Amino acid sequence: MDDPYALLGVPDDADDEAIRRRYLELVRQFSPEHHPERFAAIRTAYESLRERDARLRHRLFEAGKKETVDAIIEEVACRSLRRRISLKTLLSLASRP
Repeated sequence: MDDPYALLGVPDDADDEAIRRRYLELVRQFSPEHHPERFAAIRTAYESLRERDARLRHRLFEAGKKETVDAIIEEVACRSLRRRISLKTLLSLASRP
């Protein structure tokens, strides 16, 4: 698969809104009736980038660069730290039969 960032014409650090706007511009330009192959490629690229988690999966599995993998591991670790269970919740879960 071609680079979805290049296909959509967005930078690697584009956010959800920028990707969505660009996708809608391209859909208007390359309608599925007149450009079915191009539309399919644009749709596939958008699906792989449309949400933050999808972009992380793409960066991890499709790009596969060492520095990218390290950055994603660090980001996931930071996210899991933010989701700590409180002591009160942990104790309530432990006291259940």
